[in-house]
Amino acid sequence: MRRFPLLIAACLLSASLHADLIGHGAMVNAVAVSADSTRALTGGWDYSAILWDLAAGKELRSLQEHTGGVNAVAFLPDGKRGLTGSRDATIRLWDLESGASLRTFEGHTTNIAALAVAPGGKRFASASWDPSIKVWDVESGALVTTLNGHTANVNAVAFTPDGARLVSAGYDFQVRVWDTATWKELAVLEGHEGSVNGLALSPDGRVAATVSSDETVRLWDLVGFRPLRGWTGHAGFITSVAFSPDGRTLLTGGGGDRTVRLWDAENGRQLAAFTGHEKPVWAVAYTPDGRRALSAGYDAVVKLWDLPPSPSSPKR
Repeated sequence: MRRFPLLIAACLLSASLHADLIGHGAMVNAVAVSADSTRALTGGWDYSAILWDLAAGKELRSLQEHTGGVNAVAFLPDGKRGLTGSRDATIRLWDLESGASLRTFEGHTTNIAALAVAPGGKRFASASWDPSIKVWDVESGALVTTLNGHTANVNAVAFTPDGARLVSAGYDFQVRVWDTATWKELAVLEGHEGSVNGLALSPDGRVAATVSSDETVRLWDLVGFRPLRGWTGHAGFITSVAFSPDGRTLLTGGGGDRTVRLWDAENGRQLAAFTGHEKPVWAVAYTPDGRRALSAGYDAVVKLWDLPPSPSSPKR
């Protein structure tokens, strides 16, 4: 097994817990933040999604129509509508202002593990354990295409900011890159030695970050389709990853060690470690303003963190 260096800073930055968001009755598997950084959407195994007011730290409404755990959530660009994907194999479009379910997308045969909204918000992709990726038209509900290539559960999916490519990752240890003009597969990136559980793209769309059950964080060049670098640091499998809005740092969630870690994306140096979850961390996200982060886990708690200023950027 190839091992990367254990990269830990000699002096970690401090991070503080801003609030615990309590409302789910079971493990929380997914979190997304609105473009204006004011609201979050979370999905749990209590079959519900919850919309949160981040300034007040309170629940705005609970969305309850699914008949299985909610494992994927996403905001549409207008912030007024959201998507949820469930273990019941369906995806729902919601009016977040009223809490009404607007449309159900059906076609997958088992768990929906991830959702990604294309730039502009006219289409979105769903990743499933069936194991396919489907692309849908938001307004009509029509299925645009089905992408087959992964040989095991697809766990993550993301569009590049220009919408030209779609990137996916799964239990087959692989990362796949797709051309959204032709829906042809452009590349298969290999190197992980365990399930790829999380995926995030840099703001410029040139780099993909992935995390895996092999306990590594890896970065990939999406222009040349090659590995860039990788590192370890978590004690156990890693479930989730997010790029900061400025592309300088990464957040990762540890399933094995129950921690959230902040990394310098340029060199893999650990900047901070957040502790407090009592069970595995399953989802992480930055607020788009870069000031805070959210983590969610099997302890049914969503934590809102105040992030330390990055050493490589001016203090906020």
